[in-house]
Amino acid sequence: MISAICGNLSRVLEDRVILEVNGLFYEVLVSPVTLGALIPKRDQEVSLETLFYIQGTPGVGNMIPVLVGFMSGTEKAFFERFITVGGIGPRAALKALAMPVGRIARAIEDGDSAILTTLPGIGKQKAAKIIAELKGKVDRFAVTPDEDKDVVTPAGVTEDDNIVEEAIEVLMQLGYRRQESEDMVRRAIRKYEEITTAEAIIQEIFRSSAKLRGSS
Repeated sequence: MISAICGNLSRVLEDRVILEVNGLFYEVLVSPVTLGALIPKRDQEVSLETLFYIQGTPGVGNMIPVLVGFMSGTEKAFFERFITVGGIGPRAALKALAMPVGRIARAIEDGDSAILTTLPGIGKQKAAKIIAELKGKVDRFAVTPDEDKDVVTPAGVTEDDNIVEEAIEVLMQLGYRRQESEDMVRRAIRKYEEITTAEAIIQEIFRSSAKLRGSS
């Protein structure tokens, strides 16, 4: 099982990237959002969470190994939930992830089929099926409209970077609740709009916390 990969971003193609790792070249399928985040990183070292699966039916034709890449563990977890919907396979799911997973999850939780039908390959019937099967199961990925506006407007941060969700995930892994994590990340971004990495967001949060403890 390949759960993550780190290497030089050698090529960026229409729906996949090629990573060079110790002289070996790995083809990794990615979503449109992830692709947009990776384009500026060509010829740089990048790390991706990955999901490995075998495409095909045993005993019928060729079995093809496929590696799917994600910018964060949260994006990967949402993808794994998304492909549980009947009729949505890994490739169709990747194609459909043309906006941040927080927005898609919010649409599912709100029962907003109009937003879902704007996703590639998702028609009215499939949108209704997604809502029926996932509503109430993806709330931890969802962002509210106000939160969405707050986290993507600063000049140094764009939703394609996925750095906001990465920072939130790190804080949650450290034991903070999701709402608490989101609030801390938004405050850090509002204070320093030039922040462009998840690591910088976390550093600023801890720096501010240390100042508060020192002044109390």
